Amino acid sequence: MPKPLPSGADLQKLQSETIEFTGAAAAKTIEGFRRLAELNMQTTRASLEQSSEQIRALLEARDTERLTELVTSFAMLPPEKFAAYANAVYAIAHETGVDIGALVERQIARSNEQLSEAVETLAKGAPGGAGGAFDFISKSMEAARTAYDQMQQAAAQATGQAPKRQG
Repeated sequence: MPKPLPSGADLQKLQSETIEFTGAAAAKTIEGFRRLAELNMQTTRASLEQSSEQIRALLEARDTERLTELVTSFAMLPPEKFAAYANAVYAIAHETGVDIGALVERQIARSNEQLSEAVETLAKGAPGGAGGAFDFISKSMEAARTAYDQMQQAAAQATGQAPKRQG
């Protein structure tokens, strides 16, 4: 006996899962922004402390030669500080992107399962002679899944990540 079409409870469950996914993605995004804001606050605090020290040194300079030396040295941003900041920003963005990507992958996998179940249910309850149409739909879905997997692998290779295999 074929499974019945999705009920109101099934649709509510799907809606609940979608809301849960959206909430999780929003939480990951907010966490990334929080970490970035924290990094910027630390960087600003360090910069202000350094500026205070530099102003003090400038005020204590007793000749133009020393003053010129200080101004020249202060004008150059130490490359290691810039690199550390850029690396920290990249790490935050990368981790946030990976986390959101994993959420999206799980949601897509779940949606594919639900779609396959729905097509299977419809195929079992379809009138005679409709099998060819359902075969076409099944093959189209499999081709789309294969194309998605290939795009995912190409994207993973482009970003230097090992692709995750879906079961």
